Amino acid sequence: MVARFASVGSLLALQGCGFAHDEEIAGPYRLVAVDISAQMSVCYSLGGNCNGRVGPTVFETGANDAYVVAARHPGNDKSRTEYFYVIRKLDTAEADPSVAVRGPFDEPAYRQQESQLGLPSFTRVDGSLR
Repeated sequence: MVARFASVGSLLALQGCGFAHDEEIAGPYRLVAVDISAQMSVCYSLGGNCNGRVGPTVFETGANDAYVVAARHPGNDKSRTEYFYVIRKLDTAEADPSVAVRGPFDEPAYRQQESQLGLPSFTRVDGSLR
C-alpha cells in the first residue's frame, strides 16, 4: 500500500501546478486530481509540488488542528469505502506517509477511532464521486 501510494506521490510531485483539481483542505493539506476527478487524492503541499497522503478516489474530507480525515472509494469502486486519518503533529513534507497516515479502516472501525480520538467531521463532500 505505502509503496504503491508513494508512486502516486511521485506522480503528483512531477505534475507540479497543472492539476485538474486543486483545493486547500487545511494548512499544507490539499485535495488534488492530476487529470480527472477519479484521481482525487489528499496530499501534503510543497508549494508547486504535492506529496501523497491518501490515494484515489477521495470523496470526503475534513480537518481540525490535530487531524485530517478522508473517505475514499479505492479504484473509484463505489461499492467499497475506506476511511483514513492523518495525525498532523507527526507529519512533515518529507515524512513517509506511514508515519502519520492511519488506515484504511472500514466504517465500524473508523467510527470507533472517531469516537476515541475526537476526529473531525467530514465537511467537504464531492457528490459526483460519492
